Amino acid sequence: MTATELTDRGEAGMTVAFVLLEESHIPLMERWLNSGEAFRWYGGRLRTEEELRRKYLVEKPRTGTHCFIIEYGGRPIGYLQYFRIADYPDYYSLLCAEPHDYCLDLFIGRDDCIGRGIGTQVVRAALDRLIFTRPDAGRCLLGPSPENKRAIRCYEKCGFRHIRTVTSDSGEVEYVMAVEKAPTALETCP
Repeated sequence: MTATELTDRGEAGMTVAFVLLEESHIPLMERWLNSGEAFRWYGGRLRTEEELRRKYLVEKPRTGTHCFIIEYGGRPIGYLQYFRIADYPDYYSLLCAEPHDYCLDLFIGRDDCIGRGIGTQVVRAALDRLIFTRPDAGRCLLGPSPENKRAIRCYEKCGFRHIRTVTSDSGEVEYVMAVEKAPTALETCP
């Protein structure tokens, strides 16, 4: 199993790592997505291992979505995915996205890890180590439910600002937030 170890350290020196999603993670995903806060905010319907296997190990990678298990202090605590929004034309249109936009989507699957600042560390690490290391990424968007105030506060702490609210054809409302890639020293020097 290959992990992308991140330098962000949290409480008591805990590290955040992203591990590529693999078959052995599916039972964990099923447990998380069928209970607690992940169930409430990330789909809200019961899912089988087979559904999750098809969606996260076959369909998403085929379309360019990068899927990870989030580890904190060496323990799996959640799921994260990111993708170039232009690879999803309908979503690109719905969000009024720009060609350099990437989308970040995640959940903390362990309810005992919520409300401790871990999500903020995870989002900052994802921006620094996954999204904005891509040469074509200029902005990152995410779309929590407007009712998910805790997630919105977390994203605001990471520099995200509300840009619009959209409703998909399925009726799902997203409170779309964005953060721009900070210019590098080379980009700001005359």
